[in-house]
Amino acid sequence: MYFKRLELVGFKSFMDKTTLNFEPGVTAVVGPNGCGKSNIFDAIRWVLGEQSAKSLRGSDMQDVIFNGTDNYPALSMAEVSLTFSNEGRFFNIDHPEVMITRRLFRSGESEYLLNKSQARLKDIMDILLGTGVGAESYSIVAQGKIDLVLSSRPEERRIVFDEASGITKYKAQKRETMRRLEETEQNLLRINDIIQEVQRSIGHLERQANKARRYKELFEDLKVKEIKLSHLQKDKLLKSRLEICAELQKIKAQEQQIQAVIQEEENSLVSSKEELQGLEENISRIRNLILNLDNVILRNNQRIGLNEERVKELEDQKRYFSEQIIQVQKKIALGEEKITLFKQEQAEIKVMILEKTSLLQLKEGCLHNLILNIKDSLNMISSSKNRVMDLVSASAQAKNVVVDLQSREQVHLARKKRLDIEEAKVEGERLEVVDSLNVLAQEIFKIENNLGSLNLKIINLNDETERENISLEVINSQMDKLEAEKIALQSHREFLEKLKTQYEGIDTSMNAVIYLDKPLQENLSGLVVKIKEYLSLDDQDKLCLPLASLKLSAEAKPIDLDARKVSERITKIEQEIAALISFRQEKQLHVLDIENNIKGLDEQRKGEELKLANSKTIQKSTQEQLDKIKAEEEVVGLELQDVQEALTQLQQKIIQSQGSFNELDLELKTLEGLIHEEQEKISLNSHEKEEISVSIAKLKAELEPLNKRVNSDGAALMALEEALRQEEVSLTGLNNQVFEAKEKQESLKNQSNELSEENIKTQISMQDQAHCLKGAETRFNELSSGLNDILRGIQEKKKLLDTFKDKAYDMQMQLKDIDFKVQSVTERIQQAYKVELDNQPQAEEALDEALLQAESEKLKEKLDNYGTVNLVAIEEYDELKERYDFLTQQQNDLVTAKSSLQDAIQKINRTTRKMFLETFEKVKVEFKNYFRLLFNGGDAQLFLIDENDPLESGIEIICRPPGKKLQNVLLLSGGEKSMAAIALIFAIFKVKPAPFCILDEIDAALDEVNVDRFSRLFQEFTGVSQFIVITHNKRTIINANVMYGITMQKSGVSQIVSVKFSDHKEQKVDNRQEVAAV
Repeated sequence: MYFKRLELVGFKSFMDKTTLNFEPGVTAVVGPNGCGKSNIFDAIRWVLGEQSAKSLRGSDMQDVIFNGTDNYPALSMAEVSLTFSNEGRFFNIDHPEVMITRRLFRSGESEYLLNKSQARLKDIMDILLGTGVGAESYSIVAQGKIDLVLSSRPEERRIVFDEASGITKYKAQKRETMRRLEETEQNLLRINDIIQEVQRSIGHLERQANKARRYKELFEDLKVKEIKLSHLQKDKLLKSRLEICAELQKIKAQEQQIQAVIQEEENSLVSSKEELQGLEENISRIRNLILNLDNVILRNNQRIGLNEERVKELEDQKRYFSEQIIQVQKKIALGEEKITLFKQEQAEIKVMILEKTSLLQLKEGCLHNLILNIKDSLNMISSSKNRVMDLVSASAQAKNVVVDLQSREQVHLARKKRLDIEEAKVEGERLEVVDSLNVLAQEIFKIENNLGSLNLKIINLNDETERENISLEVINSQMDKLEAEKIALQSHREFLEKLKTQYEGIDTSMNAVIYLDKPLQENLSGLVVKIKEYLSLDDQDKLCLPLASLKLSAEAKPIDLDARKVSERITKIEQEIAALISFRQEKQLHVLDIENNIKGLDEQRKGEELKLANSKTIQKSTQEQLDKIKAEEEVVGLELQDVQEALTQLQQKIIQSQGSFNELDLELKTLEGLIHEEQEKISLNSHEKEEISVSIAKLKAELEPLNKRVNSDGAALMALEEALRQEEVSLTGLNNQVFEAKEKQESLKNQSNELSEENIKTQISMQDQAHCLKGAETRFNELSSGLNDILRGIQEKKKLLDTFKDKAYDMQMQLKDIDFKVQSVTERIQQAYKVELDNQPQAEEALDEALLQAESEKLKEKLDNYGTVNLVAIEEYDELKERYDFLTQQQNDLVTAKSSLQDAIQKINRTTRKMFLETFEKVKVEFKNYFRLLFNGGDAQLFLIDENDPLESGIEIICRPPGKKLQNVLLLSGGEKSMAAIALIFAIFKVKPAPFCILDEIDAALDEVNVDRFSRLFQEFTGVSQFIVITHNKRTIINANVMYGITMQKSGVSQIVSVKFSDHKEQKVDNRQEVAAV
């Protein structure tokens, strides 16, 4: 069996689905710190059932789900699948491969799968038990926890040995069996209590059941007689009911005849009322119509008056608008004359402006040409001056360069002289510093020798302190035992005194002994008295005690009944405790003296360490000073070389700069003559420019008032034209208003004529409606008189009908009374005997009602004499008897099961004891061998703290590295602990090889020599076990067959690069990246 494949998705830093294929041999997992190597280790432990988030380096189990990065969101689920090769049916499953899958959702839900089928965690644990595979297996060693195998308490160390010896499965079975045994005992106690309670109840319930049976027999006789009597009563009532029903039918027939006559008269009354209501509505309608017509005439007369007034108002408006039209026409004629005069005057002014503008343009053209000539001359002068300035500047620069170069030459000469002096000074300082370093080295060597001597003394004193502390622990243990014995004896003495008081009649000459079982020595309630002969009591009765049942254990210790001897033993124990306290105080004083010595030596050591640190600090600063001086020497030499080269270059630059200065001076003189000629041309052109400018100014002064006048006349002309347009618009509006007033007048006159015609038609309609109203009122009065006669006839017939109804009601009440009596008889039988009377057969022979009544009364009296009867007792007795038989059977089954479980526990104890001791002895031998192999000597021992109980005893480990005394494993250094733990793990592997081993950086605390020993050691097991090693060490990596590199090319997301080694040649498997990049 071996790991074949590990698949991760969403687990910690593995965001994407990642698959690692494992092969037999050694697989190395490498990568930089923090890239996710140990997450591979955590994933294997997690999928194997690890339930502690802290063990997985988290605070909550949801921490194993990918939590997202700056570029990737968090996932909602983590899933890990681990596939095993099941060759040889290593697991008890009929499949060549076994896949265990675990999923966890961020909601807190989780699930396990076995070969992709839903499973429970218990199912997974049952498969892994006893196989050496599991989250807490000795074959899985976490980062930084290699020494926990040794550092844990002795009771916890045996977990590794239980796993190695294969008894974890048996222990789990034993725990389950013990739990079942405890449940069985509890069930047996409960069922015994229940049986006792049932036995007490069953006798009483049987008597009640017999009484109930006799009561039921009398009750059945009464039931038969009551049913017969009820049939007689019911038949008598039904006969009377038939007679009343016949009389009731006759009365109902007479009621129907009178009802029919009343109905005809009421129908006639309804039709008369409907006609009367119609007439009343018609009269009301005609009156409303006449009133509406009168209102129409009044409203039309009002509108005609309003129209006449509005016609007069419109006539006045027409006269006003006509007068306004005449005035506007006069204003338009006057405005047209003014516009004509303004246009003539503007035409004359524009001619004058055109003549003067032409002359001005001619003058400005001449002025422009002169300005261009002047600008050309000025540009020529400016460019020449700029060139002159450039030449002057260049000449000055050339001269400055010459001067500067000469000055720099003098500076470099002075610097060369200073550097020569400085070089000699630095050399002297270097020789002094070298002498100081030699003196410091001798002082440091002396201090280190003193520290070595002090450390050796402190180690010896610590060893002595440890020995004294062990002695103190032994003394304390002895004192605890004596104190416990003293308390037990004191309790025993109190018990004896109480026993003596309560049982003063016991013959003390008899041979009586109290046996106290070892577990019961701490609890006096467990004392058992074994009496070898019968005890004599004051009343001369004999108390028979079974001798065999009173001794609880073969390990019970006899305790004398003599209280005096118990008191003497208590006194002796107190003396021993006082002596031990005195001896312990001496030891404690001795330990205190040793600790004071250690403290003094430790302070002396700290002083030496401080001196050593100061000396090394001075040595370091002196060495730095020496390095600085050497650097200064090199700098000075380089500066001297640079100064010499600079002097040579400066001399060449001085010669070149002198020639450039002479050329620039010649060009400067030529440019000064050209500037003088151009200045004379500018003077002549400027005089002519001034004359033309005066003429232009004069023309512009003449044009300005003309242009202003043209502009002002234009504005006035525009205002006149705008005013003329406004008057024309006003005239158009006035004409429209006159036309609208005429149309409104015509419309109002037509409307008044129409309203007058409508009034005439309305008056005619009013006369017709008044004639109709008179006819309707006459018919209404006639119908009202006939309606009163019909109402009087109907009331007389209804009085006769009420008389018949009263008779019918009386008869119906008699029928209801009979029905009620019949129902009462039926319900009484149903309630008393739970039967329907109609379903019971009637007696064929004639019966005497009085005789049946007397017999029923006698039976009732007998039943009343029985008093309270529990009729349910019969069923309760049968159920309780059945339950009693069932509980007795269950009691027998539980006794059998208890015996079977006890036999199973004894068998498991024998098997596990044998398996554990065999494995422990083999591991003990192999641990010593591998310890010597890894430490190149030394000794190591394993032993059980309690050899009498090997299945629960803790395991102690004692180691002695070469050159040291035998000591507890907790006193080893960090590296020694790691080596010892490796030796123990491989010793277990030697005895019981696990199918795989996962090691997470266990070589981190080892030096190169020990890493080589460790590598050679696990190579020995690669043929029988599969190794997965997480490491940074090159010496470990070279022993691997396959190497997986973990990288984080994407921030926060782990990725896999795998390499397979064959004949020391690297071959790429998954990726083309270089192995060195890992």
